[in-house]
Amino acid sequence: MNYLEIAINQIIKEQGISNEWNSLIKDELNNLDIKDDLNRKDLTHIPFVTIDGEDAKDFDDAVFCSANKSSYTLKVAIADVASVVLPNTELDTEAFRRGTSIYFPRTVIPMLPEIISNNICSLVPNEIRNVLICEIIFNLNGEINSYKFFEAQIRSFKRFTYYEIENQKIKEPNILDSIESLKKLTNILLQNKAQRNALEIESTEPYINIDDAGIILDMGIPERLFAHQMIEESMIAANICAAKFLKKHYGFGVYRVHEEPESLKIENLKNFFSLKGHSNKKNENILNLINSLIRHANKDENNKLLNILILQSLKRAQYSSKQIGHFGLQLKEYSHFTSPIRRYPDLLVHRMIKNILNNSNSDFKQENLEENLSELTSLEKRAEISSRQVNQQLICYQLKKFIGDEFASFVVGVTEFGLFCEIDNYYISGLLHVSDLRRDRYIFDAQANILKGRNTGKSYRIGQKIKVQLANVVPEERKIILIPKN
Repeated sequence: MNYLEIAINQIIKEQGISNEWNSLIKDELNNLDIKDDLNRKDLTHIPFVTIDGEDAKDFDDAVFCSANKSSYTLKVAIADVASVVLPNTELDTEAFRRGTSIYFPRTVIPMLPEIISNNICSLVPNEIRNVLICEIIFNLNGEINSYKFFEAQIRSFKRFTYYEIENQKIKEPNILDSIESLKKLTNILLQNKAQRNALEIESTEPYINIDDAGIILDMGIPERLFAHQMIEESMIAANICAAKFLKKHYGFGVYRVHEEPESLKIENLKNFFSLKGHSNKKNENILNLINSLIRHANKDENNKLLNILILQSLKRAQYSSKQIGHFGLQLKEYSHFTSPIRRYPDLLVHRMIKNILNNSNSDFKQENLEENLSELTSLEKRAEISSRQVNQQLICYQLKKFIGDEFASFVVGVTEFGLFCEIDNYYISGLLHVSDLRRDRYIFDAQANILKGRNTGKSYRIGQKIKVQLANVVPEERKIILIPKN
């Protein structure tokens, strides 16, 4: 019995996920025509490298950075998926139907067939690949002086992991020069990000390592290294340029937008943090308030819970053809350009950019684009939910053998029917039903978001630590039943 296979197959059915390639797609794959384009710039002599996680299989971005006395030049090379996946093909239709690749432990349901995502379009070392380049020139203050997009061919000199970059395991002098320049540029870009008050909330999504039977070996919150930030800042810069380019040539674009949170949610968040010792400044704007809450959360021993609450108070980022801006990054214009292997909106961005570069006549209408982007936002949400549900099911299988045992937990949600308590070190919450809170009748106070005893006045609120007993686990329903242990 393989727990991972069981969980994934169940989620595929529940969420209606397409996970097979039909015969028409297989026919198209057999007839793929990868042409040598003489108009592409030959950059195969430049020491581009890829930097990814240890278990990465598709490499869709490579970077090279150089510096002189007055500027930094960053070249971000992205796999030219748009030259392989053409509009109105069966391959394209299926990619849109999926919207995004979906990642599970040791498994992925890819947006594109593996021959494309792991081979033809993957920037593997020592193979010549077609790419779309975003070349950005920054001044010494990290401001974008100029940028340009062009089609090219590159040969990745090496595949690095984040840990190799972090631990300076670079022997080649030409690659080392590029990485050192990128480190310096990243430090400047991070200073700029801090100055514009972009939000920096720690991730709360756990990684899970499993064995061949789908049994969990270990799990935890991923460590965020400076090497991660080097790639993140490079990609953010390329995404900003893509948004500017589309706005300039079309008047609209494929934007990644993130709206301001609702004031009522922020007011509730502020009230909760005041109970945790946060002092509020009068007339503080929403951005400064959230940043001060993040700083307070990072000093608190309940930092994980507080970060969850901050995230829950923010709106979801989504895709739109309208330039709404990105609240979290504090950017007026932002797109997704850097992952066309695994995100369909990025593929759309590539097509729109290449349309301008090649003076093509493709007609992009904003109303059609907006409708497609709404669907792609929904598909992205489905992918996130699916990944989370598989993780939860695997954790439930693990917990099943501990039924009857006691655990430390803390309250992450309060409702009229009970408390949701996250079990320490398992990154999953179970329900402690209100009927199991004995010796009193507990009433839900929606305004204060607490369960309060009618006779004793005892109350339960978010963040409170509770000793619980694991009463039952139903993995297939991702359901965990807890009872208090006094």
